Amino acid sequence: MKEKEENRLNLLKVEENKLYESGIEYVCGIDEAGRGPLAGPVVVGAVILPKASFIEGVNDSKKVSEKKREKIYDQIIEEAVAYSVRNSRPKDY
Repeated sequence: MKEKEENRLNLLKVEENKLYESGIEYVCGIDEAGRGPLAGPVVVGAVILPKASFIEGVNDSKKVSEKKREKIYDQIIEEAVAYSVRNSRPKDY
């Protein structure tokens, strides 16, 4: 992993690390994608990763290409302590 990416990931984990240092055992990250509940369906993901996890390229889903998102998704699922993905779209929509 390049130093620039490692520094970016370390900055992303600053608040998370403060929580761990305060005694919190698990931190759940969430992200959503879609037009919003008033404009259309939304997909939401939530994940708890191990404290030491560093997955290259993790970022806001809107800032990552589809191909890279799919690769990162596989890595997240593989490393996750727990995860959930939900689609707000009604089944008859």
